[in-house]
Amino acid sequence: MGARKFWLENLPRLKYHNPSIPMIVNRHTQNSQQPTLSIYLRKPDAGAAPTTRSQPASSRDNLSKATAPDADERVVTIDMTKKHSSHILEFVLAETKATVIHPTTDEIRELQELEAMRKQADVDRDRVKRLREEKKREDEMLKRARAAGGVAEEEEA
Repeated sequence: MGARKFWLENLPRLKYHNPSIPMIVNRHTQNSQQPTLSIYLRKPDAGAAPTTRSQPASSRDNLSKATAPDADERVVTIDMTKKHSSHILEFVLAETKATVIHPTTDEIRELQELEAMRKQADVDRDRVKRLREEKKREDEMLKRARAAGGVAEEEEA
């Protein structure tokens, strides 16, 4: 579950903040294979990054294979079996020597506004649900009254 949660929650943020770094996800349905994460890191003594680096698309059926590391790269492989997504993220940050980007005050304010809207949406959803249930009850009562002949008696009187 940790690998899936890492893929759903952490990987999109990593991709967003690092658009120039190729990140490939190969998913599969075979539980016998261990979930692994391979990170290709350029060696510190290497020169500038190559101008063109092919990035194959991610694949649901494990069809997109990662390229072999260049001569100036080393590969760090993380076994994600039975590890929580936060532990996987900590390991990735430690291995890559990445810096954590904290949200700005504007981003915090925006997140708070989104949370307030989500809470208001829950309240509104409950209110509309109660109104629908009340209308449904009234319609059901009218239907039973008509079936019992209550409307016909009123018309005759």
